[in-house]
Amino acid sequence: MSSYENKTWKIVVEILKVYAQMLNNIADLEEATGKRFDEYLKELLTPARFVELYEKMPPDIYGELMALLFRLATLSSIVQNPIILPTDEKRRIASEILKISESLEKIILKLGAR
Repeated sequence: MSSYENKTWKIVVEILKVYAQMLNNIADLEEATGKRFDEYLKELLTPARFVELYEKMPPDIYGELMALLFRLATLSSIVQNPIILPTDEKRRIASEILKISESLEKIILKLGAR
């Protein structure tokens, strides 16, 4: 097997591991809430829930959260099938997703500290 074939198989293995981890995390949440993930996510993203968050969160944190959600929505509307994107676009989107996830983690930590 060539080094590129070997690297490709290693990437496939890594993708499978990440996918399995994601499915296990979703299953854990479903067991804890008694709801399917998509149902719980829909509830989390309703206008009524956003109003509730607006009333409970400090304005600066709420603003950060809304900005992140808009960035994520914009990104997801662009990316239908990331595998077929040009290499530079894959890297740009990966970088943006990492920035969004890091910012979201910071918001979660801020909220947990309150």
